[in-house]
Amino acid sequence: MEKNKDIDNPKEEFEKLSKRFKILHDRFLAIAMDYKHYVDSTITDNEIFKLRDNVLSRLYSARFHFQLLLEYHYRVENRLKELYNKNPKELFQGGFELMSIQEQSTKEIYSLFDSMLYHLCSIYDYLFRLINFAHGKTILDNPKWNLFKSNKNLKNFIYCSEEIIPKLELLDASFIYPLIKHRSHLIHTENDMGEFKLTFNLGGDNFNAKFQATKLFKENFPEIVKENSDAELTIKYASIWLIDKTIQTTTEILFELRDDMKRNQKIPHGMFVLLGPNNTIQPASTPYWGDRNVT
Repeated sequence: MEKNKDIDNPKEEFEKLSKRFKILHDRFLAIAMDYKHYVDSTITDNEIFKLRDNVLSRLYSARFHFQLLLEYHYRVENRLKELYNKNPKELFQGGFELMSIQEQSTKEIYSLFDSMLYHLCSIYDYLFRLINFAHGKTILDNPKWNLFKSNKNLKNFIYCSEEIIPKLELLDASFIYPLIKHRSHLIHTENDMGEFKLTFNLGGDNFNAKFQATKLFKENFPEIVKENSDAELTIKYASIWLIDKTIQTTTEILFELRDDMKRNQKIPHGMFVLLGPNNTIQPASTPYWGDRNVT
């Protein structure tokens, strides 16, 4: 029997996601506080917080599209159940009404998936804006993620510090570049829609409707294929996997940026601090960071 990797409990998955977003939100608060602790204590909140909010807005938009995708999938299943109750043969024999539902829902659900992916991808341009702002040598008007590895930056490190580049390269190679590559294909080359699968149990009185992750998606993200062996991947599972990877990489970027500001500290400390062991001065952001391994 063909294995199928899916989300078993969408409501529970979305609740877990909301908790993870709260952790990430706190870390964005912390990065803004650390800028005022290590780089410039006089900057008004609205400047650094505006950069933070731009990144968070992309994340929230991606989560909203994931929610829409789950709700739409549930609606399709209900339409199929109504069709089954009205005329079981319509499902078993692949009648006109089933074909109509299949055609429309396939176009719309992959459209939602693509929109979610676009939002996730744009997060990294905003994150590089944050990195570029914190570095402070040459502030770009329109920062793009891949400018950290441009010849101009690698020669003089004008867009970000030299120390942060190796970590950005690792994150880029493992996930961010494949994400950008996939988006580029969807925008500039061709649309990418997967397969709709309708399967029945042995009794024939129950069925599963699945939208599968595409061949191109699996080619561009070999890690998800490796993690799940020979299992078929649903679009719901692919969605939560992308969000999960985005949260992980964003978390790593924030911690690296914190460490980078500390390495290249420009002021003794900010106006508000915490007293640590032996009266050592700690950033006011300390309680907001939490365990780096918890995302």
